[in-house]
Amino acid sequence: MIAYVKGTLEIIETDAAVVDVHGVGYRVFTPINEKLIRIGIGGDIQLYTYMSVREDAQVLYGFLETETLELFKLLISVTGVGPKLGLQILSAVSAKDLTLAIIRDDKKALTKVPGIGAKTAARIVLDLKDKVHAAPGGDVEADLPIAAPAMQNGPAQEAMMALTALGYSQSEAERAVSKVAAEGMSVEEILRQSLKQLY
Repeated sequence: MIAYVKGTLEIIETDAAVVDVHGVGYRVFTPINEKLIRIGIGGDIQLYTYMSVREDAQVLYGFLETETLELFKLLISVTGVGPKLGLQILSAVSAKDLTLAIIRDDKKALTKVPGIGAKTAARIVLDLKDKVHAAPGGDVEADLPIAAPAMQNGPAQEAMMALTALGYSQSEAERAVSKVAAEGMSVEEILRQSLKQLY
């Protein structure tokens, strides 16, 4: 079993990366996200891997963080979720946001992922709700304050909407705004202070 692939990022495909390890190119199916793009062609990369062995193929799936790999393994343990769908989920949703959706029983967040219907979303939540707390990095609620009533509307809410429009996840926006928002602050003030938290 290949635990990880470490080498030079040679090619970025739509759903995979080719990593050169001492002259051998390994195609690893992986989320093509901002972190991977930042590494760039020619950069050093290490992907923690899971090997899927079928009668007709041996396929490597890889992730930049071990926490994401562990969540992927949990996902594919759910009936009806194979490695391809597991990768699709983690390409559309960050590991932290997915964990929060499962913990909070937020099936609607899961159904926004292409290929996930209501039944599959319900099965994922049911099967994994007790497991994600025990997974590495699974206890994410502690560092994500629940929005206070004042956060649900007004300038704070508008600032969160602006941050998500800029590409930040809902959880990142909530966390940043909750740290800086105070009564009487304008949207611009909250947004400016929140961006400082995110950089």
